[in-house]
Amino acid sequence: MRNKIKQPINKLKQFFVSNKRRIIRYCGIALIVIGVAILIWPLYTNFIMVRRERAVLSAWDENIMLTQGTATGEESEGGNQDNSEPILEIKVIDPEKKLPFKISIPAIDVEWLVREGTNRATLKQGPGHYTGSALPGEKGTCVVAGHRTTYGAPFNRLDELKKGDEIILETAGNEKFTYIVTDQEAVIPTDLSVLKNTDYPSLVLSTCTPKFYSTRRLIIYARMFENEK
Repeated sequence: MRNKIKQPINKLKQFFVSNKRRIIRYCGIALIVIGVAILIWPLYTNFIMVRRERAVLSAWDENIMLTQGTATGEESEGGNQDNSEPILEIKVIDPEKKLPFKISIPAIDVEWLVREGTNRATLKQGPGHYTGSALPGEKGTCVVAGHRTTYGAPFNRLDELKKGDEIILETAGNEKFTYIVTDQEAVIPTDLSVLKNTDYPSLVLSTCTPKFYSTRRLIIYARMFENEK
């Protein structure tokens, strides 16, 4: 009985010994392929998300133009017939609550649609508005969070912002609010003091820092331009 068990084990040992170099070579190749895949995956998802977001923003702008044209009674040159391609539908949670809205940061070439919520599924689509925080243009603190290195990396260059840089929030109702950066700091993830409401319209942007880690949060503080109050 023991001999019957030992025979396959011995054959297996002989196979590994006789093919040692080949096995090591194939294992090395497999590890290299896995490593390359791990490095490429974030780049791939970022590329896909950026392309998708461009289409979403284009649809957003077209929908706003269409809404404005309808409100002013404008029609296309062809009369009531609309031969244009279908416009991508943008889900507006509540136009009166200004959700979703577009965020633009000219200094770091950022332009994304901000959706409601900061759960994992929402942030995979782009920046998210912290539920319960103030809305664009309203008194209080409007809080927006976004990824730094994955899923399009909308806030990848947030650390480059300086005092005086503009952050523009634009709603589906064609309202535009300009915020001016006042400060930035890094805090621990459990520090909720950054969410504290202000007695004036303010904005807080949050993302992970340093890049590729989640040990701290980079916080950008901004205040709405006084002429827009």
